Amino acid sequence: MKSNQIDRRFSFRAIWSRKLQDLGPIAFLTVAVWLCSYDANLFGPESREIAAGYRLKRANNPNEFALTIPNEDGGLIIDEIGWREPLIFARAFGSQYWDVINTARAQHIRVSDLQRKSDPISQSIQIKSAEIAWKELNRHKRLW
Repeated sequence: MKSNQIDRRFSFRAIWSRKLQDLGPIAFLTVAVWLCSYDANLFGPESREIAAGYRLKRANNPNEFALTIPNEDGGLIIDEIGWREPLIFARAFGSQYWDVINTARAQHIRVSDLQRKSDPISQSIQIKSAEIAWKELNRHKRLW
């Protein structure tokens, strides 16, 4: 070999390239583990659990939210919602009635706004817009 030529096997670029190739499988494994442990649906609407599988889910329109029941994808598009263990109160878009869910017994009833306002337990539950409720719910932890 001539003295002014550099042996390519020992050049900085060749050594660095081999080290990067060695890191490829480790980087791939790291990304795969991270994606599998990440608790999110990367390909669909996001949802946040209230309790017992009842979830608030962002609908296709970013300003709409749906209340979904356990093990179901679709749900009731709601304007307002409130909760206190074990009850969830939700009002559907444009409705005069409230859907009341007892999460402890998996019971569902409908009550009028007048009935809700006349009941002391119902009155004590703070009602908020679905968008505010969405912001208050933790993506990784249910309320009860």
